[in-house]
Order: sequence, then C-alpha cells, then structure tokens
Amino acid sequence: ELRDTGFISKYEWCENGNNGWLIYYWPGERAKEEMKRAKIKSINNREGEYLIGQKEEVKEFSKEQVDLVNKLLELNVSKVTAEKLIKNNDQELIKKWIEAINYSNADNKAAYLVKAIRENWQFPEEYLREKREEQRKEEEGKIEYIKIKLQEEENKKRREEIKKIEQIYNSLDPLQQEEIKIETENRLPDFWKVQLNKERIKGKTPKMLEVVLEEKRREIIKEWIDSGRIKNI
Repeated sequence: ELRDTGFISKYEWCENGNNGWLIYYWPGERAKEEMKRAKIKSINNREGEYLIGQKEEVKEFSKEQVDLVNKLLELNVSKVTAEKLIKNNDQELIKKWIEAINYSNADNKAAYLVKAIRENWQFPEEYLREKREEQRKEEEGKIEYIKIKLQEEENKKRREEIKKIEQIYNSLDPLQQEEIKIETENRLPDFWKVQLNKERIKGKTPKMLEVVLEEKRREIIKEWIDSGRIKNI
C-alpha cells in the first residue's frame, strides 16, 4: 500500500543472521515531499524564535520618568526597585509619595516609601494638612487675581467714560457750559458749598473740591444725554 501511494519507491527483505529479518525502505516522491515540508516548517519556527528574541524591546523611560527614578535614587531606593516602581505604579502617586515621605517618622524611609507606593498607603496627616493649606492659598490667590482684573477693567471703563464726557462738555457752547457749572455748584452738599465760597475768596480751589465738582458735572452731563438735552453724540 505504501508503495502504491508513492510513500516508498521499493523495499527489500534481508536476513540478519540472528534468525531475524531486516527490511530496507527507499523513500518515494511522497515521502520526500513530506520530509521537505517538515524541514521547512522546523526552520521557520526556529527563525520565528530568533526574530522574537531579536525584536524584544527594552522599555524606555520618558524624561519625566527618568527624573522620578533619580529622585527615588536620592532617597536611597535601589535603581532596580525604582525602575520597577515607575513601570508598575501611577506616576502621580509616586510624585506625591516622594514629597510625603519627608513627613514620615519611619527609620528606614526608603523601605517605607517603596511599600507605601506598592500598597497605596494613606499619606501622612501632616502632609495632607499642608497640601490643603497650599490649595486654600492657591484658591485665595485666584480669587484675588480675579478681583484685581475686574477692578482694572472697571477702572478702564471709568477712565474711558470720563474722557468721553469731558469731550462732550468741551464740545458744548459757552452758555450750556455755564448752565452746567451753575447746576453743578447748586448740587454740592452744604459743607462743600461753604468750602467753595471760602476758596473763591482766596482764588484757589483745593484738589478734593475739584474732584467733587468734576463728579457732579459728569453726573449732570449724563442726565442731559439721557433726557435728550445733549444730542448728536
């Protein structure tokens, strides 16, 4: 049957001298093809193994990770352990523990640090307290910054408004300007009216009184604009 299927081409029986027989087989075309395929498969498998070994990549660390490794080394953590920590744990957790370890009373801070990172221990209370204080100050700083920016914006708008109203006042004819001046003085509180009369005798107006007069004058001009007495603005 093997000969009929081409697995062997011929065979012979030979007596071996020990009351036994030996059979010699000559491979046929089918057997040769099978052996050839088996050999190729074996070589391919081994090449695959070699390629896998050759392509095996060593994980590279980012600059940030290298910095963390160096900081761990400064805390007496071995390089091998430090690199394993970086590979297997959250980077932010490691950063926090590098800071938090300084708040620990552990005798062996390196061992404590490694275990704390691996097992995700609770941070020391003093460290958490300081972080909360830092966050509070940061929030206060943000609020203060917003207040300052809002005030700056308000001051800018006020300066622009004052400039615009002064331009409007200067564009009025002398009769309108005199009318506004009289109405401005009439609106002064009694205290400032007395001060104004005293300073007129001296021929000099104090700075504070000038500020009050300018404020009242702008108030009147805005009323005139709203009422339509001043047009073409």
